[in-house]
Amino acid sequence: MKTCNKNRIQWTFTGAAWLLMNLLTITSLQAQDDETPEPRTVQLQTSDGVALSAVYYAGKNEKETVPVILLHGWDADHSEMVGIANTLQTKYGCAAIVPDLRGHGNSQRSTKGDELDRDRWRGNDLSVLIEDIEACKKFLIGENNKGELNIDLLSIVADRESTIFAALWTLRDWSYAPLGSMKQGQDVKSLILLEPQRSFKGLNAAKTFQNDMFAGRGPAFPIVVAYRGNDRDAKNIYDRIARGRKNLSAKEKALEKHRFEIEKGRRVVKKRGDTTAMGDIIGRFIENQVASRQQDFRWAKRGSK
Repeated sequence: MKTCNKNRIQWTFTGAAWLLMNLLTITSLQAQDDETPEPRTVQLQTSDGVALSAVYYAGKNEKETVPVILLHGWDADHSEMVGIANTLQTKYGCAAIVPDLRGHGNSQRSTKGDELDRDRWRGNDLSVLIEDIEACKKFLIGENNKGELNIDLLSIVADRESTIFAALWTLRDWSYAPLGSMKQGQDVKSLILLEPQRSFKGLNAAKTFQNDMFAGRGPAFPIVVAYRGNDRDAKNIYDRIARGRKNLSAKEKALEKHRFEIEKGRRVVKKRGDTTAMGDIIGRFIENQVASRQQDFRWAKRGSK
């Protein structure tokens, strides 16, 4: 009896130790999950003297982190893209920056204090908004040089009118050839277009989307075109891109089309009875088409152009 009781006491202590160790492990894992950095507001300055406000969602994978710039539509602000940014950060480990584009949200003035009136901008006046994207990239280069992300894995998510600016800026980014072994641009590795438009207030982007870069006659980087209802512009843009890529391999095409609906204030894609939020569609696309190519685009410290 005494031996039996002694063994029972030993098993009790062993079981308690095992339980305590597992509780500590679970607590540790929960603490790791809670280590997702809080979004923070950052102040940026464009090359033409506009004071931009943006919200930054830092990544957690350091030099393997994929950075994403998210651009809201006209007459909106950064809050329009917060849901997607949060998903990209928390579920896919991306670093996301979401600016209030000039004349919107908290980006209403120049660095000299002059008020910006977006209603007055027309045609080529609008193309200057690509400087807002450039300012976001400059911020991300700073994070890259701290070892917090890899700028050479950059992705762009743009909504409605901002798809025009994203396309124009992407072409500019790819126009910067390397100086010897030092890269200056060519960092955009995927482009996600939500309800893309061919023109806006006299700024026509039809020819932009026919560029060799988008049609796959140059470096064919991955593209998503998402649309809602009978969206002629989005379908036309997709068809133009798809025609140019028809002779490429399935991997080279890397072109997806998704029809989405608005459900409880968020975009969702419904397939075979399954509903997937747009943030997850984008996250999976970036994970499969960009993050998986770490070995092709290794981290390096960068200088400014």
